[in-house]
Amino acid sequence: MEELIKKAQKGDEESFTKLILYIKNDLYKIAKTRITEEEDIQDAVQETMIETYKSIRKLKDIKKFKLWTIKILINKCNHIYKKRYKKDVYITDYNLDKSLTFSSYNNVEHNLNFYSLIKNLDYDERLIIVLYYMEKYTLKEISKILKLKENTVKSKFYRARIKIKENYEGGIKNGSLR
Repeated sequence: MEELIKKAQKGDEESFTKLILYIKNDLYKIAKTRITEEEDIQDAVQETMIETYKSIRKLKDIKKFKLWTIKILINKCNHIYKKRYKKDVYITDYNLDKSLTFSSYNNVEHNLNFYSLIKNLDYDERLIIVLYYMEKYTLKEISKILKLKENTVKSKFYRARIKIKENYEGGIKNGSLR
């Protein structure tokens, strides 16, 4: 991946395209934590790709390409959110592709369960949970991405896990979860 980044920094469009294809699904998942409308999610991801392409030469530490791109995405999502939404948003159901294979169906079902568990969290809590569990970032890395103190991220993470547990247990008691 580092070689692709170096080539992209020198203007190789094919290398840049490969980089973006490598992280596009991750960008989509992260954008979906902030924005509910599919069109807005696609806009945020596309604007992120454009900004990344324009600025990739400025990237000093190529090992932080994905982290750097996620920061750009979060800024784009926040801009769209402030512009179009007036209230807190919740993650809506995953759009199910009709061409899903059996193995990808299981993955989508897992994601649906995951998103149903985090839908009632605050935006920061949802984002921290997605970055931690789905993107496998450490809490320290998340604090850098979100420009928050590490202890603040740890507190939000802890509260989010408690809320998820309460929502899950409440769903079981009410019979709404399997």
